Amino acid sequence: MNTQMIKVNLTELLKDREISMYRLAKDTQLAYTTLWKLDTGRAQRIGFDVLEKICLGLECSPGDLLSVEPGKAAKKKGGAAK
Repeated sequence: MNTQMIKVNLTELLKDREISMYRLAKDTQLAYTTLWKLDTGRAQRIGFDVLEKICLGLECSPGDLLSVEPGKAAKKKGGAAK
């Protein structure tokens, strides 16, 4: 995601549940690349439908998947964060 403040905890949730990203993609009918982009921080945005599918597939809440790291500010295009 284009923010350093919001962290996607997908790797940790998959590891805790002993599920592969491939298995989650199959179970949720989401594209593997969608999950990969979220996991690697390359996603530009996440839709509520995708968030819901991931949470249902992992039996978690959005707060388990996404966390806020207040010490990190979001970067703005073309300049430094304030």
